[in-house]
Amino acid sequence: MPLTDEQLAVIESDAPILRVEAVAGSGKTWTLVEFAAHHPRSKILYLAYNKAVAVEMREKAKAGGLGNLTVYTIHGLAYRLANGHSYELENDLSELRLEDQYVPSALRGSDLGMPFASLLKDIVNFYLNCELTRLDADLLTAYAAVALPGEEAQDLLGVYGDEMIDLVKNILSDMKNRQSPALHDFYLKMFQFAKIRLPYDVILVDEAQDTSGVMLSIINRQEHARRIFVGDSYQQIYSFRHAVNSLRKVQGESLSLSQTFRFGDALAKEISQRVNQGYTLLEKPPEFRMTGMDMDTRFGNRAFKKKYPLAVIARSNLSLFESVLEHLFGKGVKSMHFEGGYPGYSFMNVRVASLLYLKEGKHDKINDPLVKKFKAFEEIRRWAGKTQNQGLSTMIDLVTKHGSKLYDFDRQIKSRLVDKNQAELIFTTTHKAKGQEYDIVEMVKNDFITRGDILKVLKDDKPDVNPLKLGEEINVYYVAATRGKKSVTLADF
Repeated sequence: MPLTDEQLAVIESDAPILRVEAVAGSGKTWTLVEFAAHHPRSKILYLAYNKAVAVEMREKAKAGGLGNLTVYTIHGLAYRLANGHSYELENDLSELRLEDQYVPSALRGSDLGMPFASLLKDIVNFYLNCELTRLDADLLTAYAAVALPGEEAQDLLGVYGDEMIDLVKNILSDMKNRQSPALHDFYLKMFQFAKIRLPYDVILVDEAQDTSGVMLSIINRQEHARRIFVGDSYQQIYSFRHAVNSLRKVQGESLSLSQTFRFGDALAKEISQRVNQGYTLLEKPPEFRMTGMDMDTRFGNRAFKKKYPLAVIARSNLSLFESVLEHLFGKGVKSMHFEGGYPGYSFMNVRVASLLYLKEGKHDKINDPLVKKFKAFEEIRRWAGKTQNQGLSTMIDLVTKHGSKLYDFDRQIKSRLVDKNQAELIFTTTHKAKGQEYDIVEMVKNDFITRGDILKVLKDDKPDVNPLKLGEEINVYYVAATRGKKSVTLADF
């Protein structure tokens, strides 16, 4: 496929720092492969967003004979260079362990014990992902500005802030001294402290809109290398993981890849208009620009109906589950697949089963340690809301609405699971669909933000209104709307 003028501009740029805004489906991976091919004498590091992208890029590099291109995820690189293998690793901090080992004894087992542990966990995760290195009051200030903690968490910060800083130090010290398991983000933070000079002439940063502050700090230190940040500011949807948009953080030459090769120009113009309308409500200039292909991608009233294979994309796990049930019982679909794997959606697991037992008052059957801490269903519901634990809240809502029917639903879903290429229906949330494309897409109705929703929030004029989070909801809409190639049933906007 011939390169466009925009792609050639990226490949031929000699800027020390280059920022490339690349719309969905614009061939950025192909452009970066071509960049490596056009610079055979340069040692190039490609930092992929996740392991799947890294594997795909290594295969492309091998197929293209690109011996000058080395591919890692940032965690993979840190694991190798900051001795990640020397730690016992875990994926998530347990609030239960934090309460037992670190929460002040006066609060342990009280109504404030678990909220304190949950807040402590969030601060540790924030520190490991941010660019800050000092553990002092500035950390709590930065955390509060980004996380916007609820009223109870703010009260805890006000009373126990200094003590929390000391506790964070203790938790990280225990990880460093191998006295407790370390998080994967811990050895990434150790990589930041190591100040290692990477042996590359060029560093390519993919999905630069979703880098972490610590990752950006590591890359910015590589002043000897050219740094090229490629991403899409309008696909920034991971702020809840404390991600930052490198494209807006670094200074350098700016270029764009505004041509999508995924769908037709009419749909590209429609999506562009909706994105700009949303950001205009947030008093941002209508800067988004995307052009499409000379092809007919159906949308609106012309979108395909009851044509398979179909990808169903939802904003939330809860709405996705309701859509699954609708197709399961109302449309007679015999085969389905869940992007990223069915277990990742937590429709039925040990925790959901334990919540069911808690709701039914069968405490002796509860196996989940967290659920076991609570005496009543409403108690854990309130706690999930106070601590802004969205994953737990979703499970609670599922149990509230469907109760023990979840067992039968789970059985029927599992009986229809097949590989992706054999499925009539592919179910996914927007976050799991990121980086994917499908022939026919249906966005779940009433699950994405609308202009009316934005106007209502802005009109309410509450002090906790966060324009950045509203902008991210517009981005979620954009990501979902740009997954289809032949037909897209757009949600209202």
